Amino acid sequence: MRFENNLMRAFDPDIIPYHEIHRLLVGGVAPRPIALVSSMDKNGASNLSPFSFFNVFGVNPAVLCFSPAYSGKTGQPKHTMLNILETRECTVSIVTYEMVHQISLASAPYERGVDEFTKSGLTKRPSVKVAPPGVAESPFVLEARLLHHIDFGKTHGSANLMICEVVMLHVSEAVLTEQGGVDPLLIDQVARLGGPYYTRAKRGIFALPQPGKPLAGIDRLPEEIRSSPILTGKHLAQLASLEEIPEVPNDLSNDEVRHIAAREHLEQGDVEGAWRALGTS
Repeated sequence: MRFENNLMRAFDPDIIPYHEIHRLLVGGVAPRPIALVSSMDKNGASNLSPFSFFNVFGVNPAVLCFSPAYSGKTGQPKHTMLNILETRECTVSIVTYEMVHQISLASAPYERGVDEFTKSGLTKRPSVKVAPPGVAESPFVLEARLLHHIDFGKTHGSANLMICEVVMLHVSEAVLTEQGGVDPLLIDQVARLGGPYYTRAKRGIFALPQPGKPLAGIDRLPEEIRSSPILTGKHLAQLASLEEIPEVPNDLSNDEVRHIAAREHLEQGDVEGAWRALGTS
């Protein structure tokens, strides 16, 4: 599906109710990784709650951020935020497909002091550097300490940005590759979409080359190819993902036939075949 000429509606957060903006944002900014955050209050009572406004940033130091926003219904702060402000510690466990029903239980609005580990049946994994436990069922657990807290409004749906330093990582050997990375098929992560929807990451995995050198770019393609009504921006980017663009003879005809043939090759990931279809030797 191409969206170049689609009609766009504008939504102004200064005018549109916050719950409508929330519905649009979580539907459009997706899929989002899920932070299953374990925290403790100053008396040692455990809390476990999932948050999908979450990601990691940088590695030196390694930093994670998530947002336990004020409740859209009550305007009250999340127990996770209150706990971390008291103790400045937490763990983040990555959610896998086998855990999704249990994290749904953990997300219910229990009273403060109720242990969601008990409610969800998830198992506490002792931490090394912080007090809150990780989730034993997760193959990837981060221990973290609070660096900064930014409060954006103290009202219904307002964000709280918890910026934490990762002080310890725990990774299951079952998901590690020989090179020391994490195998995306074996870890089987789940991500959040809008409304009640989730996605299972490994079912949609595909690979793209990671450029280590400057590439030719679409602006270097011949005009005949660049202005093609058959080749989309995706196809042009595939053709332009070379260091040098092959020379296409000027006396070729049947542009439509050649472009359709090139598109078929590109849909299979065959860039060299596409260029041959366009007339290069």
